[in-house]
Amino acid sequence: MRSKLFPVPWPIIEHWSISQQKALQEKKLHEFMHVLNISAFYNSFFKVHSMNPSKIKTMNDLAKLPFTSKKDLVPSREHPEKPSTFVLDPTNEMKSVVSGFQLMFSKKLKEDLIFEFKPVDAHFTAGRSAPSIPVFYTQYDLIHMEEAAMRMMRYLKMPHTVRIINLYPSTPQLPFWYTVYATKHLGIFCLQTGKLLNTKRILDNIESMQAEVLIGMPSYVYYLILKAVEDQRKLSGVQLLVLSGEGMTIKYINKIKHLLSLCDADNVSVYTTYGFAEGKVLWTQCHEDSGYHLYPDMEYVEIVDEDGNRVPDGQSGEIVYTGIGFRGTAFLRYKTGDIGRMQIGPCPYCGAKTPRLEPAILRSSDIIPLQLTKVKQTYVDFNALAALLSSLEFVQQWHLILKKQKGVDVVDAEIVLAPSIEQTYAKNEIVREIKSRFGFAPEIIFIKEETLLHQIRLENTMTEKKISDRR
Repeated sequence: MRSKLFPVPWPIIEHWSISQQKALQEKKLHEFMHVLNISAFYNSFFKVHSMNPSKIKTMNDLAKLPFTSKKDLVPSREHPEKPSTFVLDPTNEMKSVVSGFQLMFSKKLKEDLIFEFKPVDAHFTAGRSAPSIPVFYTQYDLIHMEEAAMRMMRYLKMPHTVRIINLYPSTPQLPFWYTVYATKHLGIFCLQTGKLLNTKRILDNIESMQAEVLIGMPSYVYYLILKAVEDQRKLSGVQLLVLSGEGMTIKYINKIKHLLSLCDADNVSVYTTYGFAEGKVLWTQCHEDSGYHLYPDMEYVEIVDEDGNRVPDGQSGEIVYTGIGFRGTAFLRYKTGDIGRMQIGPCPYCGAKTPRLEPAILRSSDIIPLQLTKVKQTYVDFNALAALLSSLEFVQQWHLILKKQKGVDVVDAEIVLAPSIEQTYAKNEIVREIKSRFGFAPEIIFIKEETLLHQIRLENTMTEKKISDRR
C-alpha cells in the first residue's frame, strides 16, 4: 500500500526542481479538492462562497479561496459538532452515486472506503489558545504519518541500531505518538516512558541502556539532565536531543549541552522539531542550524501578510496550512496563527531542494496582552520571555504568574536559583534583562524547587504550566 501511495521515493522527490515539486503538489491538490465536498463543513463552505472545488487545479487557484481558522473548528454550545464537520465522510455522497446493492456486494469497494475514510485514531490540539480539539486519522493517514516519520528519522540520521528514550507523556497528542509510530515502523528500540516512570527510573534506564537519543519537551529534558548532574550520573551514551514545543535560544541549548558535559556526554547535537496537531506530522531539522524540512507531497504551506496576501519567499508572515495528502479531519488554507518564513534554495546541510520553514517561529498564543498601566495595553511575547529566563545560567527553574493588582496587570516571577548564587545579584540581573527587552519589571520571588515543580506539573503533563494566567 505504501508503494501505491508513494510511488516516487522521497530521496528522489527532495532533489526535484521547484517546477517538478509544484507539478506534484498541484496534482495532489486537484485530487484533494475532489474529496473535500464530502465534508459537511466544506460542502457548505463551497456553497456559501459559490465556488466549484473541481476548478481549483493550481496553487494560484487555491489563493482565491477564503481562509479557515480555529474559530471554524472550535465547538460552541450552539454547535458542539463543529470538529466532526471537518471530517471527510463519504457516506451521503456514496449514496448518490452507488446503489446499496453495489455496496453490499462489492467487498473491495467497501474495504477501500474503510481504509481511506474511516477514522481509527484521534489526536488533540494542545489547547494553548482555544479548547483542545480532536483531529481524526484514518488508516490512509497513518500510512502517511509512518512515511513522514521515516523521513524525519532520515533527516535526524537515525540508524536502526540506536536506542531512544521517549520522554513525552502518553497523551493523545502528536509528539508522543509520532515517536511511537516512527520507532515502531522502523524497528528502532525505544523506551516509551509516557512520563509514567519517575525521573530517577528514567535516569536509571538511560544509564543502563546507554541510550543515545532523548526526545521530549525542552523544559523537562533540561530538568532531567539537571537531576543527572546532581546525582553524578554518567550519560556518556547520549549523542542527540530532539526537542519540540518551546522556544529555544542558542544560550539555552548551550546551557543544556554544558550540563550534559558534566555527565560525560560530550559533542551532543540538539535538533528541534515543529508541528501542530492539524498538520498531522512533525517537521525536523537535518542540522542544528537548518530549517524544518517540509513534505510538498503531503501539504502546501503558504506565508501570508496581515491582509491575507502571499509574501515573497524569505519574508515573515502567518503560516497557512493545507493538508493535500490526508483524509480524516481535513484542513484547507488553515490559518495556524504562527508567524514564520520560508527558507529558499537548496538546504546548505543536506542539499534537499524541498521547502523549509525557518526555526524561529512565533506562536500567536504566546503573545499575551498586558495592561501595565491604566492607559496603554502592551503585547508581550512570552515565548521570548520564557526563552530568556531559560537561558540565564543562574536560573534552574522558573514560573510566571499573571495577576491583577489595583486595576493593572502585574507579573510575579517565581525563581529557583542554582546553588551558591546570591539572591540580590540574581534579582537585579533578572529585572534588568526583562525590563530592557520587554519594558516591565516583574516581582521576583525565590522559592524551593519542590514547590515550583508541583505548581508547573513538570513531571506528568504534556504542556508544563510554566505561565499561569490568574487575572
